Amino acid sequence: MTDRQYDLVVLGATGYTGQYVAEEVGRLGEKQPGLKYAFAGRNKEKLALALETARANTGLDLAKADLLVVNVNDEESLQKMVAQTKVVINCVGPYRYYGLKVVKACVEGGANHVDISGEPQYLEQAQLEYSEAAQKAGVHIVGSCGFDSIPADLGTSFLQEIFPGDVNSVEAVVTMDDNSKGKASINFTTMECAVLGLTHSKELKGLRKKLFTNPLPKPAFKPEPRGKMFYSEESKRWCVPNMASDRSVVMRSQRLMYEKDNDRPTQFQVYFGMSRVNAIMSILFGILFYVMTLMTFTRNLLLKYPEFFTGGVVTRSGPRRSDLTGLKFLVVLTGHGWDKKLEDPAQQHTEPPNTTRTVQVKGPDPGYFGTAILITQSAMTILEEKEKLPQEGGVFPPAAAFRKTSLRQRLENKGIHFTVVE
Repeated sequence: MTDRQYDLVVLGATGYTGQYVAEEVGRLGEKQPGLKYAFAGRNKEKLALALETARANTGLDLAKADLLVVNVNDEESLQKMVAQTKVVINCVGPYRYYGLKVVKACVEGGANHVDISGEPQYLEQAQLEYSEAAQKAGVHIVGSCGFDSIPADLGTSFLQEIFPGDVNSVEAVVTMDDNSKGKASINFTTMECAVLGLTHSKELKGLRKKLFTNPLPKPAFKPEPRGKMFYSEESKRWCVPNMASDRSVVMRSQRLMYEKDNDRPTQFQVYFGMSRVNAIMSILFGILFYVMTLMTFTRNLLLKYPEFFTGGVVTRSGPRRSDLTGLKFLVVLTGHGWDKKLEDPAQQHTEPPNTTRTVQVKGPDPGYFGTAILITQSAMTILEEKEKLPQEGGVFPPAAAFRKTSLRQRLENKGIHFTVVE
């Protein structure tokens, strides 16, 4: 792969999130003169505009940035792109529609691949269909390398590392840091992915029967049951269920690390943390959101008028950059377990958990600045530490892929911190 023209290609650089990722790659290129990269999208004029926007926002020349016209629905253009690069950074969503096409091209063309998907069905389908082929091709396909779901996945792995014994269960609370300032809003594509995922959620059951053929050890002690709303002492927030992809991603990592490295898997639950008033409002909105996705007519209304139904939280134009600069995310992960380890991960403790530890993951605006750092550092880890990744290749979630690499330290150096709460 040493003779390829590019180290990194940002596919979907003309999209809202792709713009931030392209800018972060440009910053890396300025610090690492030998890094070769390109921005790819389906429209040449929009690519040129994305490059000029990146120059204006970063203050850098970005003279090394080549522009590649690529349409994910055109297999030939995809194959041409992957043949030129070592790692594809895929920012084209919804991944339900486009993700597997890019994964297929990367596996067949011998290019590694990272994405920012938070769509469990796409992620698990990619693992089911392409893991064996990716291993044979010697390429690593790593999904969920943005805010969905590196903080939760690497945070859980970090908690297991620092825990004095076995971890029985992990409770994660995703929230904003107390020092966060700004207005958090969501790009339309993110909501579109959520609507599609909820609409097709029943399909996951059949998919998982094919993917997860061997059961995990049955834990003797279940975590504390939670209601639809509760107060978390560790995060100092009121919490509601988090239906995003974090649990799916973390449990896939736990399963792979058990099957491949004989590590004890933990149980995992995740929640959103907020004020009491916002928690009540989010429950009411969640009910409305779910009901509207049940019928085609109301689902189409939700997608046609996202600003109206979300009170302006979701916008087609995306949030203003100035609203994001002061935002900071916080993920609080609390593990319950024991102060001793059992040698056999299939063996169960006979006494209830007696030890608790909490870790935090903090970073900048999660959706855009933070996600750009997370995915670009994931790509650089594959580029520079491929020999530390599992097997010769395959399809992996982040923790299962990067646990033996320096990714966590790379993120620390970029302002995303993993800390133990004393």
